[in-house]
Amino acid sequence: MFPRTTILFVFVLSFYLTHPATGESQAAWVPAADEGSVTIVYQNLDARDHINFQGRRSNLLGAVHAHTAIVDFEYGITDRLALNADLAYVASRYKGPVPEGPSDDGLYHPAFQDLHVHIRYKLIKTPLVITPFVGVTLPTHNYQALGHSAIGRHFRELLVGVAVGKQLGPRLPNLYVHGVYAQSIMKRFEGFNVNRANAEWEVGWAATERLTARFIGFGQRSFGGFNLPVDLHSEEDHEIHDRVARANFIRLGVGGSFSVSKSFEINFDYARTVWGRNIHAIGGVVMGMTWRFSRGFGLRKMSTRINHHPGTSLTETTF
Repeated sequence: MFPRTTILFVFVLSFYLTHPATGESQAAWVPAADEGSVTIVYQNLDARDHINFQGRRSNLLGAVHAHTAIVDFEYGITDRLALNADLAYVASRYKGPVPEGPSDDGLYHPAFQDLHVHIRYKLIKTPLVITPFVGVTLPTHNYQALGHSAIGRHFRELLVGVAVGKQLGPRLPNLYVHGVYAQSIMKRFEGFNVNRANAEWEVGWAATERLTARFIGFGQRSFGGFNLPVDLHSEEDHEIHDRVARANFIRLGVGGSFSVSKSFEINFDYARTVWGRNIHAIGGVVMGMTWRFSRGFGLRKMSTRINHHPGTSLTETTF
């Protein structure tokens, strides 16, 4: 029999923040050949409420706080084909009555997480920009995957998806819309289907030549895994529950970008969980800086966030 704390902890589930892990940071617009960018992102995230399989929230099981730094590199191979690569460095800490892993000791245990590499191709540019992409997720090392403050899920993934974007001109020349759908394909883990689909969307408004405001959203649907806590029946289930939770969610947020110059931009976003199943309710801020080594690629024209990144695409981590 499990002690009550072990049964109770079940409500503490995988923590997924929108990010490259799902290809969500991929954009419909690509840089010109031999142009690109380097982006540095910082995420400050809190998870205080835990949501079970029925959507009920609890704030009695402790909280997780995470700091994440992400470096993203983008390069235009041709005018239609682009390469993206990013790497996240995660430091998270759990404080509460039900620790479930060796890193849940109230201290930060920073480590590199996963490497994401994506290739995307701008297939159509009018009337919509349509850009399919394919990528991989590769864990950087054998990090701890059990516990509220674990670095991640430690899965290798094949990512396939498509990004779509459009400027709403000429009647609405300062508005744009952008959306991404991505599917993660993985080997079955302990007999479970751990594949998932992710979507993200953005509506942006160029308020001035330098300032862009945006409304952002993220969603995830898992195709298999545990409903928590009802599907936990053994110690073995407890050991893998973080990695195979049937985590579904919707997160909404707002943000903005400011172009300091043609080659340098700063970004700020805030997002929080508004609906979920088998997951933490997460809220936090994402700040980023982008340097573009390009001559003619106007960042303000199509501000495809940097927040998405890595998850704002908030980086995928499991708590």
